[in-house]
Amino acid sequence: MVIDALYEIHRTMESHEFRSLKGLRVLVVEDNSISQRLIYTILLQWQVSADLAANGKIAVEMMSANIYDVVLMDIMMPELDGYDATRAIRSLEGQYFRNLPIFAFSATPDPEKIIECSMTGHITKAPMDKVELHQRISMYLK
Repeated sequence: MVIDALYEIHRTMESHEFRSLKGLRVLVVEDNSISQRLIYTILLQWQVSADLAANGKIAVEMMSANIYDVVLMDIMMPELDGYDATRAIRSLEGQYFRNLPIFAFSATPDPEKIIECSMTGHITKAPMDKVELHQRISMYLK
């Protein structure tokens, strides 16, 4: 299953021209190890510097020590879900945390909760659209 998914990502990547996103720092907040590997593989192919957090609590802690350009936030996770993690990040001191692009990275997000917790938007995780993902995060390359 993982091998098939990685093969499909590789095939899709070859069929579409993606420019390098070298220099972009992304935090991927995802509790599923298979999903972590898939998104990490895609980001590496685009030369993105990516860190992984297994839940929202870890993500909030990582935000205190690192600067990211974009956060891809799963919604349903143990410890602290994506909505509450986003609220916690938005409440941190400084303009950076209020303006940081945080995307709900989920197959079935709640549009009202996305707005209520001040997420930037939604990127579909399953099925993942690599073209959409690239277009959405490339806007934040400095």
